[in-house]
Amino acid sequence: MSETKQEKWDRGKTLFLESVYKADDRLRGCAHNQECYHELMEIRDEVIEIVRAMPNPHAPQIKVPFGKKNDHVEPTITTPAGEISETLMSGALGNYYEHSDAWYDYKRNDPNAENPFTDPKDRERAERVVNGI
Repeated sequence: MSETKQEKWDRGKTLFLESVYKADDRLRGCAHNQECYHELMEIRDEVIEIVRAMPNPHAPQIKVPFGKKNDHVEPTITTPAGEISETLMSGALGNYYEHSDAWYDYKRNDPNAENPFTDPKDRERAERVVNGI
């Protein structure tokens, strides 16, 4: 059976983790005698997390800019307070946001912004929100 360096490294990582998971009664007995059992377990847990998060250095490197998972561009909707994604706006958040004071706070991102609302009721509510009335 011919394995790649990547597969061997992954198997080695798994075996190492198994060796850390496996209880060593003699070592733990020594830790009890030296009154550092809890510290030993704390270090063990940290090592497990570090090893679990270690990337395989033999895995193919994917050159993707930080924060980019794919070429998807999320369309946005312009609100008086700024941009919000269509996905968020189309769900329950949209109903909450459209009826919340945040929707009407047009000066939140720009203190010099003009009231963008055209409906008289919306203009009035926006002025109340911005002026703290």
